[in-house]
Amino acid sequence: MSWRDRIGLRRWRLPSRQRLGEIAREIFVRNAGLKLLSLLAAFGIWFAVNFGERDTEVGYQVPLELHDIPPNLMIVSPRPDFVDLRVSGPRTLLTRIDRNRLSIPLNLMGVRPGPAIFRVVPESLDLPRGVQIVRVTPAEITLQFAILTRKQMPVHLATTGRPPNGLRVTKTKVAPEAVEVIGPADQLERLKAVETVPLDLSAAEPGLLEQELALENPGEYVSYSANKVNAQVELAEPEHTRVLSNVPVVVRNSEDATQLSPATVRVTVRGPRSVIESLELGHGAVYIDAAGLTPGHYLLAPLVDLPANVELVQQEPTKMQLRIVRSNNRNKDER
Repeated sequence: MSWRDRIGLRRWRLPSRQRLGEIAREIFVRNAGLKLLSLLAAFGIWFAVNFGERDTEVGYQVPLELHDIPPNLMIVSPRPDFVDLRVSGPRTLLTRIDRNRLSIPLNLMGVRPGPAIFRVVPESLDLPRGVQIVRVTPAEITLQFAILTRKQMPVHLATTGRPPNGLRVTKTKVAPEAVEVIGPADQLERLKAVETVPLDLSAAEPGLLEQELALENPGEYVSYSANKVNAQVELAEPEHTRVLSNVPVVVRNSEDATQLSPATVRVTVRGPRSVIESLELGHGAVYIDAAGLTPGHYLLAPLVDLPANVELVQQEPTKMQLRIVRSNNRNKDER
């Protein structure tokens, strides 16, 4: 008996090439979808086991919260709102971190004016067990503190531009007239008034100009009790002076005959240009009031009726001779 017979090789024959193709199709084609799904599931389990527990490193921006700053102090230096935190750990644990709930508190109780250094302590973060803190940047924060001061200061209206057509500013007003200024004591000591943003007068017209204006901030750490004020500016035409000569003077309130010497005056007036240029002093505008005067001689100053916005600058002469003569008709009535 040959060795082939002994091991039974003569009983087995190699399948033909056609049969091998049928076997391969049977293996790979039959229930292909189910086999592919099983393969993917096996790969997912393998990936989760091998990579889910592998340590990795991620970074977060964690808000920095300042607590218990003394009421008489304020921070006068730049301060970071966030710190950069790097942590490492299994991915499955890192996915459980809610970044919206992360914050690092900084206790400022007991600080004094001047610089102060604080160490950022990330151990206060509620991280899953197994997550390690790699580093936090910055590890220390330096803050500058100053004494907080409050002070009432007047508001000054600032203007820009020249009013057109010779208009002139006759009155200004702001409301409120003063505001409370809050800031570092050294800055407030140098501040004497609060300026508004400039009010442009280059296109103003005669009358009242009213506008709401913001306040200029003189420093980064200074604030006001009000952010805006109401500003009012009155503008009038340019003043003009005019001389009116030979203006007749009349006598009022006399029942007797009167004589004036001289009978006219020279009047100098001042006021808005348009009003002065068109001003006419009609009959009776310049007068002497003789009410209650008896016959005789008087040295009196004439009176002048002028519009409310017109000013009497000068009149010549300043006084006039008035003679009152008892009339004949009045003598007959008395008899």
